[in-house]
Amino acid sequence: MSKNPIEVIRMALEREKSAVRDYTEFAGTAADPKIREMFGFLAEEEKKHVKLLQDEIEKEIYQEM
Repeated sequence: MSKNPIEVIRMALEREKSAVRDYTEFAGTAADPKIREMFGFLAEEEKKHVKLLQDEIEKEIYQEM
């Protein structure tokens, strides 16, 4: 069964949100400052992806109206 594009975007959005949570948690628990910094950076990058996907979902929804 194939999924429509909006379903695929929503699945990707959930994965990105999960990555933000995981990287943020790892950044908060890492003992090594360089590791904390790396996970903090990754969390911020994933937040950008979340925003892009949310914007795309909104655009798709408004086009359907």
